[in-house]
This record gives sequence, C-alpha cells and structure tokens, in this order.
Amino acid sequence: METLDVVIVGAGWAGLAAAKIRHQLHPEESLAVFDSAATLGGTWAKHRLYTGLKTNNMLGTYQYPDFPMDTETFGVKPGQHIPGQTVHRYLETYARHFDTYDKIRFEHKVETAEHQENGGWILTVRDIKIGDNIKIRAKRLVLATGLTSEPFLPIFEGQEVFEAPIFHGKDLRNHENTYETAKSVTVFGGTKSAWDMVYLYATKGIRVNWVIRESGHGPAWNAPPYVTPFKKWLEKLAHIRMLTWFSPCSWGAADGYVKTRNFYHGTFIGRAIVDKFWSILGKDVITLNKYDSHPETAKLKPWSNAMFVATSIGILNYEKDFFEVVKEGLVKIHIADIERLSSSHRCGRGQACRWILCRS
Repeated sequence: METLDVVIVGAGWAGLAAAKIRHQLHPEESLAVFDSAATLGGTWAKHRLYTGLKTNNMLGTYQYPDFPMDTETFGVKPGQHIPGQTVHRYLETYARHFDTYDKIRFEHKVETAEHQENGGWILTVRDIKIGDNIKIRAKRLVLATGLTSEPFLPIFEGQEVFEAPIFHGKDLRNHENTYETAKSVTVFGGTKSAWDMVYLYATKGIRVNWVIRESGHGPAWNAPPYVTPFKKWLEKLAHIRMLTWFSPCSWGAADGYVKTRNFYHGTFIGRAIVDKFWSILGKDVITLNKYDSHPETAKLKPWSNAMFVATSIGILNYEKDFFEVVKEGLVKIHIADIERLSSSHRCGRGQACRWILCRS
C-alpha cells in the first residue's frame, strides 16, 4: 500500500492553494492531489468550459493574492469579465509555477476515507482510466471538493418516454451542437447559470421555455457590475469593513468588532438599520434592472430578501442587455413545477419541450 504524507482531494481553487502552501512549507513531504476529472480547475476544468462562459468577477477580483492575473500574460483588460478558458489557463499556470502540477493525479476519484485509530486515513481511490480501486494511506487528508462538483439532475415523472435529451448545464460543452439543431429548449432552474443558458440559446435565435419552480426559492438575484447612484463596483463593496457588519455572517465576530456587530444584529435599533441598508441595496438593484417594464421580466424579480442572498448572487456579465433579450419574445418564463413529461415533447402545464437543460 502506498503511503503519502499529505493527500488533497480536489484540484480546484482550494485544492491547488492547499497544495502550493503545503509544498512550500514542507517540500520534503510526499504529496498528491486526487481529482476525478482529466484536467484541473474543478468548476473550471476543460470539460466544463462551454463557448461564452465567463466569470461574474472582473479582472482583479478572481485570483490568488500571491499570483496576480495580469493583462499582459492572460489578455484580460481592466473592467472585463474573465473568459472560462482564461480561468483554466490561469489555474494551470499557477500550479506549474509553484511546482505542484506534477503532483496531481487526474482521473482518480476518492471513494472512501477511513480514519485509523493510530492516526492517518486509509483511502479507497478509483483509477477511472483502468477501472480499478487502489488503497492509499494518507497521514494527513485535506478535502477540497467544493460545493458544485456534483450536479443535481432531477428525475421527472414520465422521463422514460420523453424523447428529447435531458442534460445538466455542467455538460453543456458536450451538447453545443444544439446551438445549430435545436428549435426550442426548456431551461429548468432559477440560478445564475440558468440565466446564462437562457441567454446563450435566446441570442442564437432559439425559442426558450424557462421553468422556475413555483415550490422553490424563485429567481436568483442578479445585479449590474456597478450599483448605487455612485456607480460603485459591487465586488469591491465586500472589501469595506463597515459594510461587512451588515452581513449575517456566523463567524463575522472574528474581525474583532464584536460589540459593533452585536449592536447591529442584537438590538432593535441596530436591526432596523440593517434592514434599511439591505432594503436600499435591494431596491437599487430592482430599479436598475427595470423588472416591471415588461410582463416577462417582472417574473424575474427576486422573491428573497437581499440580506440572505449569500453566494447565490450573480452579475449581469452579458454582451447584450439580458432583459432586452427576454423582451424580444423568444423567452417564455413559467413559474411552475414540472409535473410530468410525455412522449409528445410536453412538460409541466403543456409547454413544448425539445430539449431540457437543468440548472439546479
């Protein structure tokens, strides 16, 4: 059985950073990074990069602090959103620069990890290429598998007789031929990635039925890159310490401002100030997006309070105005649950479906 000093599971942003730090501090240790994909990047692995994919972030806010994504090397200009291919190249460059790329074992999936009484872990690792399981003893184990590595593809009633393809947005790269062959698609979900799918198909002249679950949490918050009458860069607002006090963060007191945070979230006056802050910020986004200017865009108005948006907020990083694309008539939004699928290419309340693209 092979024994390693450190095993890191996942070769995305967190896993690559963990490998770099550990290797710098303890270059004498044996270290391996296991990832089930054939390339690094996690969410930004090559097999997930469809044409047109971009980050919500703009240049300067999506990088490691010790390895800037400079314009000269990566070709992204200030004020631009970062193409998916560029993110992947940046992460590969980072791993090679810090001599951790060769420590990644691609197409190796950690199936189980059993802690040992005398310390360490016994890992069952599946070698995807040959289809065999191997055992690894790890003295230390780091899990960096992320939140979005495993897609959720719902099972629909009647799916077995439904003749159109059903696939998850994670696999869109494998279905890019649908840009040419599809006459209509159904996008199921209300998160930012669902918005991306709707935009991709609608701007190619393909009719889109967009189903957002009535029993769910509604459309995601999506904001312009710059907000407030002062046109402040939204991402940068998170760097202002005073504004972080308004966030309901469970470990926020770690910044040392315990009394200040307790005032805002633990007193009547403080909560009133917090509620007002989030109300103003939410109303600003709603006003900028002009949801009520059209019956279809009105259906995209968020259902949840902006205070509780957490990481589900998206940025309108599109070349065209997303809401104008919806108004052009190719996008029909249905606030409904899909009850069943049938062989006549119909789903839910009878809308025609030629493809179903799920984004949970």
